[in-house]
Amino acid sequence: MRVKAKCPASCGELLQGMMGNGEKLISYSIDIYSEVTIEEKKNPQRDFRRRKATEAMYKTLAYYGEPVAMGDVFSIEIRSHIPLAKGMASSTADIAATAAATAFLLGKKLTGDQLARICASIEPTDSTIFENFTLFDHLQGIRVESFHWHPDLDVFVLEPEGTVDTQIFRMRDYTKERLEAQPKVEEALRIFRESMAKQNLSLLGKAATMSALANQKILPKEKLEEIIDISQKTGCLGVNVAHSGTVVGILLEKDRGDREALQQMLKTQGVFQHYSKAYFARMIQGGVNISEC
Repeated sequence: MRVKAKCPASCGELLQGMMGNGEKLISYSIDIYSEVTIEEKKNPQRDFRRRKATEAMYKTLAYYGEPVAMGDVFSIEIRSHIPLAKGMASSTADIAATAAATAFLLGKKLTGDQLARICASIEPTDSTIFENFTLFDHLQGIRVESFHWHPDLDVFVLEPEGTVDTQIFRMRDYTKERLEAQPKVEEALRIFRESMAKQNLSLLGKAATMSALANQKILPKEKLEEIIDISQKTGCLGVNVAHSGTVVGILLEKDRGDREALQQMLKTQGVFQHYSKAYFARMIQGGVNISEC
């Protein structure tokens, strides 16, 4: 039996920071994927650069009470188009797709909440594992709140050369900065909830932009204020960032906003000197899709 599963990337988070009694986030998914294929083989091949996926396979077996030795004959092949160490949920996609495929091999189907617990036991996890926008405790793997409106948006992704190792980043103590930013992040969450209730794109963009600015003292993004100003002048909805990564996303309505002017103004303001790759992506629903080959 051969099982294939794929999970999407994110372009950072719409919101992230201290909310209530702990740190939480709301990621969103874009149409770039990690695709994992698992099958039983006598001499399975493993890519040890993707050791987290192998760990996810064994943890899923343990979750269902299966013997660890069962996993010794499973090969894991990963084909990913997600940039690494940019804050685009590359590890989450590998881990989630592997866990879901392993469960399928056992004749099981992981719920989003079950998948979240397995993923978060390996590393902090993005909420791209859920189909809908989700307020998520990414450290404990706990879904806090789901939102059921999903706007059809485009994203202009600004990707720099620089990278951030999430595990090393998480070792640094930003408690003071996060607590200082908490009132702004919680106000962004209030506005985000209002955007969901009213299905209002302007409020969604405003909430994301507020969270991006609140994160500048923790992991600053080059030219962020200029990017926000240009996005406003060219009819975009707002700007979001990878709060523990390097990418920036400019949110646009489908078939709206002056895209040529956007790119020209970004070039004129020297933004592309800091972001060597820039491309459009589509915001999509999240979750893992599985197929039997």
